[in-house]
Amino acid sequence: MNTSTELGEDEIALYDRQIRLWGLEAQTNIRSARVLLINIGSIGTEITKNIVLSGVGHFSILDNNHIVTEEDLGSQFFLSKEDVGKCRIDAVKERIIDLNPRVELGFETDSFDKLVSQKCEKYDIVIATELTRNQTIQLNKWTRLNNIPLYTAGSNGLFGYIFVDLIQFEAKDKKLQSIRVSKLGVVSPNKEIIHLEVTKDPEDEKKVYENIVTKNKYIPFDQLLSTACLEGKLTRRQLKRVSSILPLTITHLKDTNFIKSNETGFRNEVIKTCEQLRIDPALILKLEYVQQFIAQNNVEFAPVAAILGGAVAQDVINILGKRQQPLNNFIIFDGITLDMPIFEF
Repeated sequence: MNTSTELGEDEIALYDRQIRLWGLEAQTNIRSARVLLINIGSIGTEITKNIVLSGVGHFSILDNNHIVTEEDLGSQFFLSKEDVGKCRIDAVKERIIDLNPRVELGFETDSFDKLVSQKCEKYDIVIATELTRNQTIQLNKWTRLNNIPLYTAGSNGLFGYIFVDLIQFEAKDKKLQSIRVSKLGVVSPNKEIIHLEVTKDPEDEKKVYENIVTKNKYIPFDQLLSTACLEGKLTRRQLKRVSSILPLTITHLKDTNFIKSNETGFRNEVIKTCEQLRIDPALILKLEYVQQFIAQNNVEFAPVAAILGGAVAQDVINILGKRQQPLNNFIIFDGITLDMPIFEF
């Protein structure tokens, strides 16, 4: 990996479009970063493509004992028919290398348990997919112990989610000042503007910019599952428009065995989650959503993976480049309405 703190002329030319979008400093930060992806399934494939093409310095993939099946071929574009029966990480290795030879790549087949049993400071960000609830909680404790930002994502047919834990993160942002002027202080329970500088465009004094530094605080995954609540965070009108996918997804993340019970049993657990969230199940919970969620359990759709993987990769690039506000902290995707709301818990 190139350890220089500056981009060479050839790199500037190669990443010209990106540099125009997010700036030279951000591209330099991205080039010096080390990212770990756990499991390269459908969503992991999309994340890998986007982050490797962005010019990240080092990208490692940990994928242990996953064997390629025919079902994988419809949602993972690195794979072909010839790969069925092979170890997944071996099947995708050469195609990932071809994406961007400038990126230093690592391919690891160590077990998940071995990863979280050791102290680690060599990664700037960890991204995980295809984990169980207990594995996600275990991983999150490990990333917090090592002060590493964590993204996890998963899908269930037409539906999906993203969980973000950056622990604490200061984001810089520059935007045109609107009628609603920004102010120092608390913006929400997890966000606070700690620095604000107002400047005028030297070529047009009518354009006033706000240079903002916002401190973002995050909660761990297990705390989100046990305490997530919307009371006081949304208006009465907004509460009525909450998608059924929110309580369905949180219930599924609490215990994947719930969905294996009969429809009534699963629905009763979802109603408990609605009560925790302080939303009215009679208004929110739609029978057709419950039935589709159950029917599509463990099904992967390439378009859903592309949307979720793209969102994760873009936010990772943003925080590596220290640009714009990061996601905070739970996002759901409703493939029926194509809505993708962010919930701050």
